[in-house]
Amino acid sequence: MNILLVAAVAAFGLIAGSFLNVVIYRVPRRESVVLPSSHCPACERPLAAYDNIPLISYIVLKGKCRFCGALISAQYPLVEAVTSLFFVTSLLKYGLTPAFFLAVFFLLVLLSVSVIDIEHLIIPNVIVLPAIAVAAVQIPLFAFTKLDNVSLMDQAYWLWPVVGFLIGGGLLFLLAIVWPNGMGGGDIKLAALMGLFLGRYVIVALFLGFLFGSLGGITAMSFFGKSRKDLIPFGPYLALGSLIALYAGVPLVKWYLSISGLG
Repeated sequence: MNILLVAAVAAFGLIAGSFLNVVIYRVPRRESVVLPSSHCPACERPLAAYDNIPLISYIVLKGKCRFCGALISAQYPLVEAVTSLFFVTSLLKYGLTPAFFLAVFFLLVLLSVSVIDIEHLIIPNVIVLPAIAVAAVQIPLFAFTKLDNVSLMDQAYWLWPVVGFLIGGGLLFLLAIVWPNGMGGGDIKLAALMGLFLGRYVIVALFLGFLFGSLGGITAMSFFGKSRKDLIPFGPYLALGSLIALYAGVPLVKWYLSISGLG
């Protein structure tokens, strides 16, 4: 693959990550993601363009505001770097195809809601619901354009996103009925969104999400003094399961079917 294309996509990913940081900070606070321009949360001084260069400005400023010296969270360069990595890995997997843009969009949503859920214990409707609307566009694309490179997985049949939506959202909705305090409405909508993108492979994502969530809960109770009554964000575990399903769901299912004798 052209190294210049990879470098350009990586750079654009850093820029997208910088904007994602704005979304992550402002959406839970019900602030506009457009205005005002980027500023220091501590002293509220507007940032100059040279202080807002992804990754580089953080390193040059040594993680501090140029004006007041307040510490800048390491979350900012981390989100930028991870976003850039998502762009590059999606390019390597799908090439510069419609599936690349779908994958990047999906991963940006997963990353933003994960960080917000960790910090605020919410999965905002203002992010998830529009994402569901965008994801639903896949279905007519499958049905009418018949472009194989629109699908993220090996499931060009248009019905699979619908099946995934019902499995993801439906399963967590049933769990919320059985276990009202253990599953939030945001988790249900996120799982439905996962199903639209992953189709039948949402089962892999949910299995891994519950596995990682169980391990995370046990770790939190064993080492960080958490109890069963404490709220633990589940969105990041669903996102991690989705990430693995997106990149490795197909070979994982084939491997399981082969060792189980079902394949």
